[in-house]
Formats: sequence, structure tokens, C-alpha cells
Amino acid sequence: MSSQEPWALLLDLDGTLWDHLDISSLKPPFKRVSEDAIVDSRGVTVRLYKDIVEVARWAKRSGGFVIALSWNIPEVAVEALKAFNLLGLFDYLGIEDHPDKGLIASKILGDLESRGYKIKPCRIVYVDDREIHVKGVKERVGDVTFIRAWADFRNGEELRSRIAEVLQRRC
Repeated sequence: MSSQEPWALLLDLDGTLWDHLDISSLKPPFKRVSEDAIVDSRGVTVRLYKDIVEVARWAKRSGGFVIALSWNIPEVAVEALKAFNLLGLFDYLGIEDHPDKGLIASKILGDLESRGYKIKPCRIVYVDDREIHVKGVKERVGDVTFIRAWADFRNGEELRSRIAEVLQRRC
């Protein structure tokens, strides 16, 4: 899919990119134990959803900005991303220790706009395993497309198809 207009994938971490629901509750350092798993210093395992990683890689190849959008302690979440060797997957790390994901997203999109990339809300896809932040994101950013992780799709191919459908619409 090649598109002239910029677009963005806002991607939650907890419960969406990996199976743990609160990475901030873990204690670094993290150690990689397999291609798709890390453990913290207390032995708690976190498993990566490789399908989501592949969708994010596809998004980058398709000209999208891949943005982590996460309510976490930044240092802990970044350490987990480093352990998985995924820092380079994201164009922006929107990881802050407060629940206003709309504020986080609007700051990042404002930075992109200041660099010449004005992204229309209809070209933004927000993927999260919970719906509690959708209203705030839409209030601050506009009518983005929300896709609920593991409820609105079963695997990476279904998610990729949903995103492609959104991007094919005119807005």
C-alpha cells in the first residue's frame, strides 16, 4: 500500500504489544529468554505478541508513523522495549505515567505537524486492548479509528486488513 498522505498507527503496549497488563509493576532489569519472551528481576515473564510487531513493521514499510501510546512509567516500558530489541520499531515513544493518552497523542501529532507532517484524524488508527482512553484521544485528536486489540481482530493479518481498509477510505 503506498499512500501520499501521511498516516499514523497509535499502538498501546500493555495487553496489546505484549501479554502483561502493567509493565510498570515489574522490576527491571529485564532479560531476554526467547525470541518472544523476557523476564524481570523477580522472574515474571512477559510474552510479546509477534503478530502486532509484524503489523507495526508493515505500517512502517507502508509509510505510516508507528507511535507507542502507553500509560506507564517510561523508564520501565523503555527497558522492556530494549530487552525485546524493539526501540527501532517506533517513530515516537508516547509513554507517560498518567492516563491522558489523548494529551500524549496530541503532543506527538503536534510535533509531527511542526516537522511538516499534518496527519488527518481519519488517517490515524489507534489500537488498544481497552476502550477507556478512546474518548480522550478523540476529544484531543479528532475522530480516529479505534480497533480493540484481540476483540476486533484475532491475528495480525486481520488487523492489517482492518488498517488497510481505513487507509483506503477518502477523507
